[in-house]
Amino acid sequence: MGIVLLGSLAISSSSYADQLNTEQQSQVKKIIQLFKYTKIPEISQHIQYPLQRETPIPAIQNAKQMQTRFHQVFDQHLIEKIASSTSKQWSSVGWRGVMLDDGIVWLNESQISAVNYQSAAEKKLKAQLLAQQKQQLHASVRTFKQPELQFKTSNHRVRIDLLSNGQYRYASWKNNKLMSTPPDLVLNQGRVECEGSGGNHAYLFKSGQYQYRVDRNLIGADDSPEVSLSVTKGNQTVLNQVGHLIQ
Repeated sequence: MGIVLLGSLAISSSSYADQLNTEQQSQVKKIIQLFKYTKIPEISQHIQYPLQRETPIPAIQNAKQMQTRFHQVFDQHLIEKIASSTSKQWSSVGWRGVMLDDGIVWLNESQISAVNYQSAAEKKLKAQLLAQQKQQLHASVRTFKQPELQFKTSNHRVRIDLLSNGQYRYASWKNNKLMSTPPDLVLNQGRVECEGSGGNHAYLFKSGQYQYRVDRNLIGADDSPEVSLSVTKGNQTVLNQVGHLIQ
């Protein structure tokens, strides 16, 4: 068991939280009742999709997937924690929604929008997926602390990993190459830049006069790309491509 911080919906202190209004109290009580009786089909209809899980575990895209993976996300410990909670344990945090305790579960109106918790089953799945990923990567980029992003644009496959020194690594391949082959480009000493409090963030890298920027869009318009890659040289943009996440 443990807590996994997903996006900006993890708050270490309740100092920014307010008491629930009448409508929020009603929404919270509804969720508590559903978990008291473990009504999986009904709970699955009260999830805001996609429900993000810690990389490299794929997000849960719809109610059908939620019912299949329910006990992977909501183990008995978390079910009991929600079911036994009281309205006093839930707090309103402005536009972000309503959180249980310090953000282990978040609600957006009557929908569960984030679960910042990792069950034993998810820990095991994460380890398995990481092992599989490393076997599919070239030996030169198999060592990392935490995978961050893996995405594909019209021309490139790109992977970003957090290294043990706290910096980020960028590795890219042409689309016609496998990631088990040597990368066409590896950039180290990357950093992350957060944009506001909505969860959107960017990974920044340098290579001589070139600046590489990878934007991860978590909140935006319906047609906003999941990822965008841009390369600039001075004030000139030499590459600008949208991408989608891959496992």
